[in-house]
Amino acid sequence: MELFQVKYKEEAIELIEGMEKYLLSMESNLDDSSLIEDVFRNMHTLKGTSSMFGFKLIADFTHHLESVYDLVRSGEMKISKQILNVSFSALDHLSLLVNNDSKLNDKEKNLHKELSEKVIEIINGSTKITQHDVLDDYYTENIILPVQTLTTYHIHFCPEKSFFVNGSNPLNIINELHHLGECKVEALIDNIPLLENCEIDWCYISWNIFLTTGKDLNPIREIFQFVEHKCKLEIHEVLENNSLNLTTQPHDLDNIKQCEAFDNVDLPLSRNKAILSTANKKEVISSIRVPSKRLDSLMNLVSELMTLQAKLGTLTEQNPQSELLAVSENLEKISTRLRDNAFSLCLVPVENMITPFHRLVRDLASELNKEIQFITDGTETELDKNIMEGLSDPLMHLLRNSIDHGIEDPEVRLHSGKKKHGTIIFKAYCAGTNVYIEIQDDGKGIDPEKIRKKAIEKRIIAAEEILSDKEILNLIFLPGFSTAEQVSGISGRGVGMDVVKRKIADIRGQIKINSQVNIGTTITIKLPITVSIIDGLLVKINDADFVFPLSSVERCYEVSPGLKLNKYNNLITLDGEQIPFISLTEEFDGTENLTSFREIVIIYYDEKKVGFIVDRVVGKFQAVLKPLGKYFSQMDNISGATILGNGKIALVLDTNIVIEQFLNKKNVYSC
Repeated sequence: MELFQVKYKEEAIELIEGMEKYLLSMESNLDDSSLIEDVFRNMHTLKGTSSMFGFKLIADFTHHLESVYDLVRSGEMKISKQILNVSFSALDHLSLLVNNDSKLNDKEKNLHKELSEKVIEIINGSTKITQHDVLDDYYTENIILPVQTLTTYHIHFCPEKSFFVNGSNPLNIINELHHLGECKVEALIDNIPLLENCEIDWCYISWNIFLTTGKDLNPIREIFQFVEHKCKLEIHEVLENNSLNLTTQPHDLDNIKQCEAFDNVDLPLSRNKAILSTANKKEVISSIRVPSKRLDSLMNLVSELMTLQAKLGTLTEQNPQSELLAVSENLEKISTRLRDNAFSLCLVPVENMITPFHRLVRDLASELNKEIQFITDGTETELDKNIMEGLSDPLMHLLRNSIDHGIEDPEVRLHSGKKKHGTIIFKAYCAGTNVYIEIQDDGKGIDPEKIRKKAIEKRIIAAEEILSDKEILNLIFLPGFSTAEQVSGISGRGVGMDVVKRKIADIRGQIKINSQVNIGTTITIKLPITVSIIDGLLVKINDADFVFPLSSVERCYEVSPGLKLNKYNNLITLDGEQIPFISLTEEFDGTENLTSFREIVIIYYDEKKVGFIVDRVVGKFQAVLKPLGKYFSQMDNISGATILGNGKIALVLDTNIVIEQFLNKKNVYSC
């Protein structure tokens, strides 16, 4: 049962996140009936699965909230700010109940009661309350039920033998029917075999159920929506106006277990037709849920396969045989396709992490008395799930900064000739082997002069130092740097932007900032699509093997010994274009080889070209990245290591860090 409860929690969290997304959309589309239906459907699904797996507290609490949206979708109540605020608080509480297995402390119990009472107030304020809207016995005295028009249905419920396999419980389903009205239940036990022939996990019982209710067919269908493909189900409308003279007092689960038998009565059908019939339907499973650990294990196995394939390629070169060469080439094709398929399994749309951001903007804007419109674009863009996990916190911090520092108060915006409400745009798009994420706001922007003064005050730069606006803006990524006038609960402690840059660097990403005063700020994050296996360029530097990420390589040139290098400002002329260069043979060994041919690899850095002089370019190589371990954690310019086909280790260079370290060293020397 524990396995099924884990699955239940995963599905419950997805349903809660879905409801939050629909409610956020509903704030700007109060009359959108499709959103109301989506919210109600998720609530009903959560209630049904919670009841099925024994989470009664969650089922009852969701039932309370579902009653409100049942009134809304029937037109008896209008969505209001009060309902939305209570709904958001209720979703937070449901998340707590799911994660804590419905175990609450005294403070949480008081909150549970308080939220339930708020729901009662909303329901009592409606024009009509139905029996389905009764919350529980504790609150029944606060609600007055009107007279209803009742209808009796005959339900034949015959589960398949394998009904119990996924944790389904038919008694919970019958209990749900009792919440709709008065039930009389007949258990059909003729198919139960002798004890020695019984399978302990098979279901042999079916049921005839007579339900008298004021509800129509939709609530009945919804109760069976999770199991209708695993049972034979028939629903007939039998009699109208409560012709069976059943009472309206609901039964509990204990009454269900003591099933009441009906006399063999031939009841006439008032309309003589089946309303719903599903007989052992066979559905094609279009998707399955896979634990992330299995995907991680799959990627590890694919990584090992790529390493073995590289070794086989090396052996083939050393032993050139036609049959061995054919096997090696075919294996390379298959392993490459397998790698691409494994990658695609680990890619998830950016939309999966957007919902908390919508909620953050809404709540924080309300706290700061600001009006902010949050727009998303390109959220279908896919990204490696491991990268996405490391990206959530930095994006959250950047959005908080945009809300707190970027967007002005409504009065200030109106005085500046802007619209009263600010706008934050979250944009994601794919270009080549990289994914770009942009966060744009139309706020007050960042004043470079203000940053410069604060940097001089903190002695980060000298007063006479000349920096471009871009270099000044990059100062905000230094540890402890902040321009906030006072510390708040949201920001201003000087801890954050440096952490943002470091966390993005940990997933091999880059961040840059552009801003104009009174126009707004745009922060762009460049990310690799995946971090486990990369296409690289294998090079030799001082007889050691290194790998450049191929996505940052523009092209390669051969450098003859007679080619003059401008050592004063590190410039080389290639195809009539002056390009700055770094001699890695000199940087890594301290000496430079001037007597032999060398090669230069042109790398893109911040939309500019930089040349890396190496001893030799070996060729393209698929690098399986392995972490260096804690003893090499201080080597910022190395992002990992990989095993070559000959068994040797090659270090994977982070070209951006190498360039930044070189520039910092040059600045120190020039001072």
